[in-house]
Amino acid sequence: MLYSKFRWLTAAIVSAGCLAAISIEALAQAYPTRPVRLVVAYAAGGPSDLLGRSVAQKLSELLPEPVVVENRTGAGGQIGVASVAKAAPDGYTLLLGDITAFAVNPNFYKSLPYNPRTDFTPIGPVASGALFLFVGSSVPARNIQELIALAKSKPGALSFGSAGNGQFPTHLGMELFNATHGVDILHIPYKGAAPAMADVAAGRVSIAMTAGLVAAKPFLDSGKVRAFAVTGDKRAAAAPEVPTFTEAGSPLPEMNAGTWFGLMGPVGLPRNIVVKLNESLAQALAASDVRARLTAFNMDPMISSPEAFADFINAGIETWAKVLKRANISPQ
Repeated sequence: MLYSKFRWLTAAIVSAGCLAAISIEALAQAYPTRPVRLVVAYAAGGPSDLLGRSVAQKLSELLPEPVVVENRTGAGGQIGVASVAKAAPDGYTLLLGDITAFAVNPNFYKSLPYNPRTDFTPIGPVASGALFLFVGSSVPARNIQELIALAKSKPGALSFGSAGNGQFPTHLGMELFNATHGVDILHIPYKGAAPAMADVAAGRVSIAMTAGLVAAKPFLDSGKVRAFAVTGDKRAAAAPEVPTFTEAGSPLPEMNAGTWFGLMGPVGLPRNIVVKLNESLAQALAASDVRARLTAFNMDPMISSPEAFADFINAGIETWAKVLKRANISPQ
């Protein structure tokens, strides 16, 4: 009799497990049945925010329910990223991750409120973008070589604004520039790339390095800032007059690949949901209107499988360990 009860209990547990699996499968097939939240861990108006909103808009057209952007800022993006790591793996909380959160921060900080290797489910890359060095019009230098000479003649007199401590490229890109050229340009952290660029235009700080042209374009058009160089092995189509760092005599090979952004969910995201989101993301990035917006942001679409994206993230962590070592930046 005891054996019969045990067999009945085992059968019940197996049956419940099968029902749960079927239920999860059914939910994944029907996904989404309510709005999806896309967390952007940086301030509104910056490159991450504008890219996130462009992708969310197109995904909203492709999926049965809308994708809504939520800006969760603070601690250099850590608050927003960690909130997604702790979210339920049901596909209704996603993250627009980036090179800072997933490749740089693991090497810049001794501890983080999330683990980029184990706390997330990679869905797919979104875009990569070149980095620009912008200088305020009040700075008495007309090119990078003059800027370096000025910085060397007046150590600490020049300053650069960043989107926050540890942010790439706005902080660490400039620290690499300092280390490469033996200069001391003072770091002034802000709560986002947009306010940092506004202060460069206003003359309160001297320099900013950002991903793309979005935050700087109004100030470039008005002549309040100037673009001195762009990363990559060729000039940006959106700004062909701006030389590459190599052409300008300031090669920074570690940053030639620029920056990148990608779509992630919490660890444990059902495979069916991952596949559906990856396919929808690929459709979104192939759309002509999205590509036009990416071109305007000076970004290129990136399309790959979730597995290839996971490998890409892991390789980036290793690469940035070497970059920070070269820049003499120790974990904080």
